Amino acid sequence: MVGGGVCRVKAALVLALLAGCFWRSYGRQAATHVDVLLGIARKGADLVGNGRLTAESMPELTYPLERAVAFADRAARGSGEARPQSLREFQTLITRYREFVDALDRARREQAPEEARRALAGPLAAVERAGAQVRAALRAEGWR
Repeated sequence: MVGGGVCRVKAALVLALLAGCFWRSYGRQAATHVDVLLGIARKGADLVGNGRLTAESMPELTYPLERAVAFADRAARGSGEARPQSLREFQTLITRYREFVDALDRARREQAPEEARRALAGPLAAVERAGAQVRAALRAEGWR
């Protein structure tokens, strides 16, 4: 019976260490996700504005979103009830980016390039503001 309890303690210790490793790099990972989401959003807006974004290009915009969602989910599980402000801001960024991708896809299908560029200005600005909020929260928490 003693062996079973020791194994559980060892497993719990390993999980705690892995969670600690994640949180050691949380700030860097969050900042990287912000940079990628903002860069891809700007690129997508430029491609739509130039009439060069096709349906086949959409995964280039959705894959970073999937990775950001997975990161946020992992961080949320590891943070418990006391989620850091940066994570709450990051989740807002995910929402704004998702709205941007939806607007971009609609504009790509329904509007001429210049009209699409104008239509995407607001959603792109919302993504950029949300990204700036994540960065500010990370700095305030001492991650960067």
